[in-house]
This record gives sequence, structure tokens and C-alpha cells, in this order.
Amino acid sequence: MNINKDILIHIIGIGGIGMSGIAEILSDMQYNVQGSDININSNILRLNKKCIKTFKGHKHENLKNVKLVVYSTAVKKNNLELKFAKKNKIPSISRAEILSQIVKLKNSIAVSGSHGKTTTTSLISSIFSTAKMKPTVINGGIINQFGTNTRLGSGKWMVVEADESDGTFLKLSSTVVVVTNIDREHLDFYKNYNNLLVQFKKFITQVPFYGFAVVCNDDPSIRRIINKITTANIITYGEAKGSDIQCKNIRHNSKGVSFNVEIKKINKTLKNISLPMHGNYNISNALAAIAVASELNIRHVAIKKALSKFTGVKRRLTKLWDKKNIKVIDDYAHHPTEIKNVIEGLNYSDPKRKLIVIFQPHRYSRLSNLKKQFSKCFMKCDQVFVSNVYAAGETEPKNFKLQLLIASIKKNSKVHTNTYKNDEQLLKFIKSSQHKLTFLFLGAGTITHWASDFAKNLKKIYE
Repeated sequence: MNINKDILIHIIGIGGIGMSGIAEILSDMQYNVQGSDININSNILRLNKKCIKTFKGHKHENLKNVKLVVYSTAVKKNNLELKFAKKNKIPSISRAEILSQIVKLKNSIAVSGSHGKTTTTSLISSIFSTAKMKPTVINGGIINQFGTNTRLGSGKWMVVEADESDGTFLKLSSTVVVVTNIDREHLDFYKNYNNLLVQFKKFITQVPFYGFAVVCNDDPSIRRIINKITTANIITYGEAKGSDIQCKNIRHNSKGVSFNVEIKKINKTLKNISLPMHGNYNISNALAAIAVASELNIRHVAIKKALSKFTGVKRRLTKLWDKKNIKVIDDYAHHPTEIKNVIEGLNYSDPKRKLIVIFQPHRYSRLSNLKKQFSKCFMKCDQVFVSNVYAAGETEPKNFKLQLLIASIKKNSKVHTNTYKNDEQLLKFIKSSQHKLTFLFLGAGTITHWASDFAKNLKKIYE
């Protein structure tokens, strides 16, 4: 599309992972893009390398000659730039709206679910790339293989992560949809679990007659939904009997997992699929990707090759240090299900190591809605350090006490639990321990910087 390529597009909140991806894909499509954010981060530095202009801070002067404003859901209505755009009648649309418009340019695969959608999007993209299908990719995390979360491809397919957190995934008109699982997440927006299920049902039933939906047959909520759907072509995957794509003979090893997959449609078994990732949850993510690829007739040799060479996603079990019997791992997990899965996955990889978790809670509303689940999800680690809550714009409730959260984890997960303050606590732990140690930093907030700083401190000490 060569229409309006000369207009200047301004993105408010361009430093966010989703917004930086939109900026990058628009720039690759030859649109003139700029943006602003409060702070300079790695996403902005990546954009600057691509000659995308960015401003630090929000002010109306940034909108000089701008003809379109794009903003994220994190941008508040009283934002100076957004208010200026509205007052001066500069067209202003949300990230979800512009993403829905971009998606219409190609055949699209929209990946959603409470957990695993970023990794699943990455796995599908990797398979398509290995099969030389040159996909366009818009993801919610940095794909290590690409070094970015977006890529403009010349092929006819687009793979996009569909965000369900505020209902915007329903705006994506896609040929193929994937639902990895449905959990009690984002209930501050949906109000109750039934409303969440209704929206996922809509997402699945929006699939056109020439498309299909790929869903996890191991998830009871998904089974509950698809039992009532008669209007969409549905492909199921999982370990559960009767799955169209069924996983069997799982073997765990120090480098990852291997397994077989039965494809019922063609009555064929793919043997010895190798995935260099740990945890059954990543096997499930891989099954979703296999289901999509198989249904689109991608060669099985390309599927197996892509999975065996997959290098992962940034902040998904990202190893920052691995020397002197000490590992430092950074992971985005911030929901109890995700935390439990990550811990179990690491225990599979090296069960003899002591696992020390540093956890930064994300949002007071999530802690409130999932209080019981948070208290039980740390059972299989050896020590937990809990930091202050990353509020993500929320106001701290008057009755909130961090020590109550710590006490509930200590009681229900039966694990040593303390407040996290600084690296000195972790360094003392190293000095007093005779075991091999893994330090796992968990959370969706600023904790990734703490993990990086701790790894740098270890480098100074041991190198």
C-alpha cells in the first residue's frame, strides 16, 4: 500500500514493547514514524538504530507536522500530546486499532491466551521462516533469532500476538487464531471469569469459514468453550486423548525436551522432536505451532528443524550468568501459573541445584484477585525473596501489607521467604552455601534491570 506514505505518524509511549513493534513495522513499510516516551530504554535505542526519531518526555511541540497519532492503553487521557492532538483535530487511534488495520494487509495468524502467547508466536514465526515463507511478525517479546519483536516479510502470512488484557484481541480479523489457555487473569478489566470466557469464545468464532482455530485440549476452560461452538473449524492439540495433534513419549534432559507427535488428520507420527527449552508448558506452546504449521501443509522436516534450532525469547528463561556453579536467569513470569511452570521447568533441567527466586509482584489488583494462588506457586524452590510491588499505575490499597503476602507464601508454599532489598542478600547467600545455585528473577516490571545488575556484579567479583 503506497497511500499516505508521506504523512508523519507520532507514537505516544513508543518505548513499550508493543508500541516499539508498531513503530518498527510502520517504518519498514516506508511510513515516516517518530515517537515519545518518558524514559529512554533498550526498545528506543533499537529504534534509534533504525533512524526512527524519538523524544524524551511528552510535550505538544513534539507533534509539529504530525498527521496521525497512535497511543497505547497505558497512555492516560490527560496526556499532553494526546490532549493537544484531540484539540487540534489530529486523527488519533489506539495501538489495537492500527494493529487491526495492519493485519488486514495479509493473511494473519493471531495468537492469544493467558500464558505462552509470546513464545508460541515466536515458535510459529520460526517455523515459517525456516520453511522460507518470509512471514511478517508482530510479537510481544524480542525473538532472539531476529533480534527484534517485529519483522516485515514479503510472504503472504503475518503472525501476530493478540493481547487479550483489555479485549483488543477481538479487533483482529484473522484467518487463523490460536488460544493457548485461559486463566484467571486481567479480571480487573473483565470483572469476572465468565466474561473472560465469553470474549475468548468470540475470538474463536470470528474465524472465517476458510480459516481455522487452534486450541489447547488440555485446558478445561477451552474444552468448555469449544463444546458449544459449531460454526468454526477447530483443531485441538495437547496430551489429552482425542487431540488432533497429540503429544506422546515426553523425555526431559539437561538441554531441553524431546517428544513424539501424532497428527490424526494424516495418520502420521513425527518422532523425536527436539526442543531446547524446559517445561511442559513449552511443549504445549510447541504443539500449538506444530498444529498451525501442519494444517497449512508446511513440510515436517522444516517444522522439526525450526523447533530444534529455536533460540527462545528475551526474558523467557534468559540466562544472564552461568559460571562458578552460579546461574542467573531472568524471566517475565508474573502470574501464579507462569511462576509455577517456570520453577518446575528449571527443576527438570537440573534438580540438584538450589533454586532462589527473587519475585517482584506486578499490580495490586492481580495480587488481590489471585491471593491464594500466589501463596502456593513457589512450592518447588528453596528460597523466595519478595520485593515491593510494581504498581503499573495502580494505587496501593490502604489495607495492603507486603509482609502478609510474604507470610502467606512461607505458610502455603512451605519455603523460606523474606523481603528483597538489594544484591547484598544474594551475595551473602552465595558465601554461606555449598550448593550449586540458580537465582531466578521473576516479574513484569523493573526486575529485569535488577537481574542484569546482579549478573554484572558477579562478573566483577569472579572475572
